[in-house]
Amino acid sequence: MNLRRKTPPDSLYLLLDTLCNAFGGIILLAVLVVLLTSKEKSQPTASSDSQEMLQRRLALAQTNLQQSLQLAASLKAKAGDERWKQQLSLLSTRKDLQDVIQQTRDTVARNSKELDSASAADPAERLKFLNAELATAQAHKLEVKNSLAAAEENIKRLKQRLSDMERQVVAKLNDLQRPLRLPKEHETGKRVVWLIARYGHIYPCRNTDLTRNETDINWTTQLDNEIAEPIPGRGIDPIQNPGAMSNYFGFQAGEDVYFAFNVFEDSFPAFIQAKQIALRNGLSYGLDFQRIADGPLSFTHGRGYKPKPQ
Repeated sequence: MNLRRKTPPDSLYLLLDTLCNAFGGIILLAVLVVLLTSKEKSQPTASSDSQEMLQRRLALAQTNLQQSLQLAASLKAKAGDERWKQQLSLLSTRKDLQDVIQQTRDTVARNSKELDSASAADPAERLKFLNAELATAQAHKLEVKNSLAAAEENIKRLKQRLSDMERQVVAKLNDLQRPLRLPKEHETGKRVVWLIARYGHIYPCRNTDLTRNETDINWTTQLDNEIAEPIPGRGIDPIQNPGAMSNYFGFQAGEDVYFAFNVFEDSFPAFIQAKQIALRNGLSYGLDFQRIADGPLSFTHGRGYKPKPQ
């Protein structure tokens, strides 16, 4: 069987429920209106109170500022017064004197304590302590003396090393430098035979029979001169092959000639070697320097510069 639900005989309960709910809502709205109204009334009062408090604080701050300015002016005036300056100087002097007196008192107290301890100690123990202090001082003195002797010995050794290095530098410079002498040139009636020092070789312009050397030198004949351009890798190397250089000079030893060297900057060692070989063969020589930047040599016919033999 189904459960039968009970229903009210009429709708009076519904009407009462509706009236109660409406009345409660009205009362709630009235309470909210009263609360809002009281809050709005209290806000102007609090605002007026805060403005008054700010004005009081501002007045108090202005008063403190005026008092601070007056105090600063007063202190500045006192600082500029000679009487206050003298008092400050006296205070500083007093502080220094107090520090000196305190230091003196500390020194006197320390010395008195040491004297008391020395008088109270056993003389034998005191002597033993002093002997130990003396031995320590003597040991320290010996150590310092040994250190000083070692330092002096090191200084001597360094001086000797410096002297040896200076001698080595002088010897090295002497090896790198060559003493030069002024040439003693003289007039002569001998014919000149030109030699070109270029590319580390010696290029004789004439063969042993005094004909033009066209094997080692490219010649360009112009209207009044001849241009000589040594061929790289040709000629005579007096350093590697001094015999060939000596043979060339040997063929000319009986001729009435002297040799004039035109030396370029890349062949000075070769010239030195060739000059020494010529001197050993009893031959005279002249010297002229040329620059690679000036280009090949140009020989004129019967004119131009000829270095004198030396």
